[in-house]
Amino acid sequence: MQNKNIIITGGLGFLGFSLVEKFYSDNNIMIIDNLSSNVHKINEINDYKSINLLELDIIDKKIPHIIENFKPDLVIHTAAQTSVLDSIKNPKNNNLINIDGTENIIKSIQNLRDCFFLLISSGGAVYGTPNYLPVDENHLLNPISPYGISKMEAEKLTIKYLKNKENKFCIIRPSNIYGPNQKNLNVIPKYINLMKRNEDISIYGNGSSTRDYIYINDIIKIIYEICSRKYEGIYNISSNLETKIIDIFMKLKEILEYKKNPKYVSNVKGEINNIYLDNSKIKNLIPNLKFTNIDEGLRKTINS
Repeated sequence: MQNKNIIITGGLGFLGFSLVEKFYSDNNIMIIDNLSSNVHKINEINDYKSINLLELDIIDKKIPHIIENFKPDLVIHTAAQTSVLDSIKNPKNNNLINIDGTENIIKSIQNLRDCFFLLISSGGAVYGTPNYLPVDENHLLNPISPYGISKMEAEKLTIKYLKNKENKFCIIRPSNIYGPNQKNLNVIPKYINLMKRNEDISIYGNGSSTRDYIYINDIIKIIYEICSRKYEGIYNISSNLETKIIDIFMKLKEILEYKKNPKYVSNVKGEINNIYLDNSKIKNLIPNLKFTNIDEGLRKTINS
């Protein structure tokens, strides 16, 4: 993909900035970000003429005019409120960002010609408590948290405004993404930082809850392929492997030579106990996909 005008919302975030790094050398990038995190990344992009950073909330009324003038060939929508706990504490703010903000972006591109739209949804929260494992894309959407509901609504808005339009779109549902420079709200970087400081670690429940973890470089390659070929549809993006949270703890404990045992606390309301995703649909679409082994990925995360 070369010489394209690309908008990446939330482009200073963990996933967003990794996408900026992947696309910027051959394309013109516009980042739309409210600078709520990773402000230090600004210094890394100031020297690149092909990157334009706009400090804006995705609900801003200026968005439609800006997008119309930029004439994007591709819009990747990563900006979101991503915390289940925060969505419970402040559902109004969660919905403002994840529903109203998404609608503002989508309505701004619905009449553009040949603009491909990629929505980053959620691979766990939209499904809710699974009826079967691994969860495929045909599973009922039954979110149990305000965050999950808002992501489901974002998907519905994408289909509502872009179906039967000239521009194509794709919705991806990633599993738990991890890798270097991820913020501490996520389990893996949180545990790594606590272990490095030799501080206590709390695990919700008894440690048997499971997730599906995908390394950042793996998902970036998949997104690049989807956008380059303008693949349409809804896809789980995952490693298709179920890993217990206590196993993540033990792997990190061994690598970092951490001596303490975890403390077990009550589960968080709205969190799913066990889930992992069927990735056969995306593997059928993109042959020869390879996924980073969790042990290798954790070591890369620690050592980079």
